[in-house]
Amino acid sequence: MKTKKHRGSFMLRAMVFGFSIAVGLLAFWLLGYIIQDIDRVKGPDYSQMLEVGLPQSLQNERRSLAAELVDRKQQIESTEQRRRLTAQTTSDSQQTINQLLELKRNADQNETSLSEGQQQALTDSLQLFLSNQNQTQTLNAELSNLNDDLNDVKEKQRQNAAAITLASQPINDEYKKLHEQHQWKLAAYKLGMLIPMLLVCGLLFLRQAGGTYAMLVYAISGAVALRVLLVMHDHFPAIYFKYILIGLSLSIATGVLVRLLRLVAKPSRDWLLRQYREAYANFFCPICDFPIQRGPLKYAAWTRRSLKKHTPVPINGSTAAPDQPYTCPCCETPLFQTCEKCGGVRHSLLPACEKCGDVRGNSVQASASE
Repeated sequence: MKTKKHRGSFMLRAMVFGFSIAVGLLAFWLLGYIIQDIDRVKGPDYSQMLEVGLPQSLQNERRSLAAELVDRKQQIESTEQRRRLTAQTTSDSQQTINQLLELKRNADQNETSLSEGQQQALTDSLQLFLSNQNQTQTLNAELSNLNDDLNDVKEKQRQNAAAITLASQPINDEYKKLHEQHQWKLAAYKLGMLIPMLLVCGLLFLRQAGGTYAMLVYAISGAVALRVLLVMHDHFPAIYFKYILIGLSLSIATGVLVRLLRLVAKPSRDWLLRQYREAYANFFCPICDFPIQRGPLKYAAWTRRSLKKHTPVPINGSTAAPDQPYTCPCCETPLFQTCEKCGGVRHSLLPACEKCGDVRGNSVQASASE
């Protein structure tokens, strides 16, 4: 007799499902940290390759031009600040001169003259204004020269950058080659760790499918498989990855289809028992899906869509007809037959008699073969 598999309560099944998801996420998280540690393996250093491979004269020129550019910008900023201060002083002097000239016009109109102090202030303001004007012109000329020098430095920088780009082209090619080799090396390290785990998970998946620890195996296998796909996506070129992904998906789909075709051609006992149980419960023939018209449903008609709309037929125990064996009139399959032990009518395609509990171990397979 086959050992019965207990499903457990709804709460227990929900907890199993929840903790299975938690195990899968934690496994995926743990594998991610391991892969991050593998990524810490040092690859080629581009800056060091440039430092070694570029001519020293170009490097010295680049540093010298960078320092000279900073110096020219600082000088321009300082000169701009001096010019702003000079312009402010010139503006103040001009306001003073305008006020003194207004006083002088008023004095001329009144036929008087400015005081000696006012005359001296006007003279000093005029001299300061002219001096500031000269200084402003000098600062403008200095700014013009500094901007010309800045443009010269930038032009030299462009020429130096072009020379460095030309000289660094072989270094760039070598770096790309070394970087690609390093990426393949990292992929080999990661897949070298993940592929054996995936093979073990695949073996456990085949052995534990439907077993006690199936959910645990499914959770860990899913985490490992997803990490393998992510590693291939990160390190494999897109032209290769798409073929690998399509090939893997095709293999999985083909395997599932083959398994389903085998179930159709030679179904397992559990699969047949589930099919027969659901058919009997819905009053349909498990073989051809014809309605089981017996007892109070002898003259009724229904389909799977209209079954739920039927009102249950009340049964009067005193007038009810005795239960009789029943054969499907469509496919000729015996659906109800006399029990050999108690003489009552039992389900032909189910293993146990509902009246005496007599069990026929191979009834499901025998009925399928017929």
